[in-house]
Amino acid sequence: MTRFILTVLLLALPISASYAQSSMTAAERFKLVQSLRTSGELYAALEELDDLRADYPHDVDYSLARAQVLAQLERNEEALAELAIARELAPDYNTVRILQARLLAQAQQAPRQWTLLLGAGHDELSNSLPSWDDQFVELQLQFDSSRRYFARFARNARYADADTSFGIGMENSWESGWFAGADLGLADSPTYQPEVGYSAHVGRTLTDGWVADLRYRRKEYDSATIGSAIGTVEKYFADYRIAYGLGWSRLHGGSNFGNHVLTLNWYYSDASSIGLTLNTGNEAEALGDGRVLETDVRGITLSGRRALSDRIGIQWWLGLHDQGDYYRRRFLGMAVSIRI
Repeated sequence: MTRFILTVLLLALPISASYAQSSMTAAERFKLVQSLRTSGELYAALEELDDLRADYPHDVDYSLARAQVLAQLERNEEALAELAIARELAPDYNTVRILQARLLAQAQQAPRQWTLLLGAGHDELSNSLPSWDDQFVELQLQFDSSRRYFARFARNARYADADTSFGIGMENSWESGWFAGADLGLADSPTYQPEVGYSAHVGRTLTDGWVADLRYRRKEYDSATIGSAIGTVEKYFADYRIAYGLGWSRLHGGSNFGNHVLTLNWYYSDASSIGLTLNTGNEAEALGDGRVLETDVRGITLSGRRALSDRIGIQWWLGLHDQGDYYRRRFLGMAVSIRI
């Protein structure tokens, strides 16, 4: 599996950034911009648009797209300046006038958006073990495109017991391309969940659709503690994203172990995507009765998201997960997001 993952990554690597850019037409570069915007990589999209504007200074579509990305980044003054150029290039371009009016109206309002996420999942286990059920509710607050906060309440039922947990977290990004986040979770007298869990990560958007991220995660159970470091590298190209994550963990008082995660996403429209994730390696799992054991794992997950309207969207997931010789999980779930 490790050899397969490395082979895929090597095939995905461009021969050189300059060669990749020179071999793409302007239309292909603009399509890459739209893909980067869809995947949320706004700084990478802006870099590509800066190059397109330099190469094609009289193309109003590239000027408009640059203004749209700047608006998404809440850099409204720069967006309005770019729109002024677009108006000179195409005085009758209605889309330019509409965006300009919207930005001027937003200047009088505080950029704040609440979203409620409601979800549930179900797991069927092998070896005649009872099924699991999960429910959660999450409230998100988006101040602007660079700051997001969330609070989450969850109930996880396994066998005859149910754990409840509460978590908070935040994500932030900067114009330089750096981004970071942290979260904290607490459980009330849990049987399977960690009493305390937290993580923090930092990453950066690079050129040509590349993104790098490094995360540290810690889970503290009643009888054991697990510390993990996960490095992830991503590549966006056309309407696709490929990501590889390498994790290293330590079960305190026990051994060290690692795992691999490979993900491929297809953004088949502006509001819809589907993804496939493969994982293999070793993980530590709480099996109840105070036991936290290291086991071999492997799994596959299919997931997706789709916007049903401007306010409502759905997320879904399903897959298989082998937890050593203890059990195999077949799982599925769905969540609904509602803008308040």
